[in-house]
Amino acid sequence: MRLDYLEYFVAAARAGSISGAALQLGRNRSTVSMAIAALEDELGAALFVRRGNSLALSPVGEHILDDCARIIALSNSIIERCARGGETAGRELRIGRDDVLSENFWRHVIRAIRRARPDVRLSMRYAESDVLPELVREGQLDIAYFIASGRAGPASGLYSRVIARIGMRMMVARSHPLHSMSYVADDDLAILPQITYLDSTQRERFHLDAMGSERIALSSFELGKDAICDGLGWGYVPESLLSEEDDAQLGQISHGLGAAWYPYFVCSREPLAIGAQAEAALQSRAHEIILAQMRSEGLITE
Repeated sequence: MRLDYLEYFVAAARAGSISGAALQLGRNRSTVSMAIAALEDELGAALFVRRGNSLALSPVGEHILDDCARIIALSNSIIERCARGGETAGRELRIGRDDVLSENFWRHVIRAIRRARPDVRLSMRYAESDVLPELVREGQLDIAYFIASGRAGPASGLYSRVIARIGMRMMVARSHPLHSMSYVADDDLAILPQITYLDSTQRERFHLDAMGSERIALSSFELGKDAICDGLGWGYVPESLLSEEDDAQLGQISHGLGAAWYPYFVCSREPLAIGAQAEAALQSRAHEIILAQMRSEGLITE
C-alpha cells in the first residue's frame, strides 16, 4: 500500500473532489484519480460515491479515513525525527510568562514554536512576574518573560535583558464622569476605588500610593482590566492587553501620571546566543520567535 495513494485519498475526502485534491497537492487531476482508483483496486472496495464532479465517502471510506490520516502523520513524524537526528530526541523547552501580553499573543507563539521545532516537548507556565526569575534559577523553567515594576531587575546570577518597554495607561470606564474631564486631579481619583495588581507576596504594584483609602487588589492584569470595564474603579492597564473592544469601553484618564513605561525582561540560566550549545540554541530559537511576534504586534519598534 503506497503512502502517496493514502495521501491522495485523504486529500480528496477533505476537498470533496479530485480537482480540489489535485490543486491542494500540486498534482495533475489524472494522477490523483488514477492513484485513488489503484488504491480501491488494492483494497477491493470503493472508497467514494461519485456524483458528477463531486465525491462523497462510501461507508468503507468513512471507516478507514481516520486510520489513513494517522498513518500519514506517523510517517511524517518518523521522517522528521530521522532527519533531525537522535540528539534532539526527548528535548524539552519550558517557558514561563506573566499575563502582561495577551493570551492570543502566546497562542501565536506556541503555534510558531511547534512549527519550527515539532520534535521538542513544549510547556508554558503562567506565574506572577516576581516569581518567574526564581523559577528559572531553580531550574523549573528554561526561560521567562515578565514585566518589572520596581527599581530592581531580575534576580542576580541570571542572564537577563530588557527587550521592550510596556506602556501602562491609567484607565477608567468611558461611562464614568472622570473620563470626560479635561484634567483629573488627585482628589478626583480618590472618589473611586483604585484597581491594583497583587503579586505573590501580597504586595500591591502598579498603583499610586496615598490615593484614596479604597482599593481592589487583583492577581492578574486581565482581572484588573475587567474590573475597570465593569466600572468598579480606575487603575493601570498594560497597553499590550487593550483590544479594539476594550477601547470602546475604556478611556485613559487625563492625569499627570496617566501613563508610565516599565521594562519587559527575558531571563535564562544560559545566554541567549545563536550558535551556542544545544540547550542554549533551542532557547535562542524560541526567543527569536517571541521577538518576531512582538515586532509584528508593534511591541518592539526597533
